[in-house]
Amino acid sequence: MNNLQLRNIADFNAGMPEKKAREREMRLLVAKDMAHVLTDFEGKRLGWKSTRTDLMEALHWTWMNETVVNDDGSPCRFCHLVDRACMLFDIKKPVNPRSLVANALSKKGVHMTNLCQRCCMIAMTEHTSHPLMKFISISR
Repeated sequence: MNNLQLRNIADFNAGMPEKKAREREMRLLVAKDMAHVLTDFEGKRLGWKSTRTDLMEALHWTWMNETVVNDDGSPCRFCHLVDRACMLFDIKKPVNPRSLVANALSKKGVHMTNLCQRCCMIAMTEHTSHPLMKFISISR
C-alpha cells in the first residue's frame, strides 16, 4: 500500500505570489491577443474553439485593460467588444454577457479552471507566447 505523507503547508503556499503574478501577466497577454484579433482580422473567417463563457472572459480582460479604443481614443465599451467578437466568430450573442463573465471568474478547483488558468498551463506545457490563439481558428 502507498505511504501517505502530510503536505508542508508552508511549501504549498510558497509559490502563490508567483502564480498570481503569472496569472496577472497572462490576463494582460490574453487581452492583447484578443485586441489583436478584434482589430486586425476583418476579412478573415474566424472560429472560436471553446465556450462562449471563455470568449466572454477573454473579452472581459480586453475591456478591463482598455486595450481596444474607439476612434476618439476613449476605451471601447464591453457591449461593443461582445458585438464585434460575436460577429467575427459568427456566434450568437449571449443575452447577458456579464453573467457569463461572472460564471467564468467564479470557477474554482481542479476540475473547473478559468480561461486564464488554462492559458497559463498551455503556455508552460507547450512553450508558446500566445496561448489564446489555440482557441481561435483562422481561415481565408
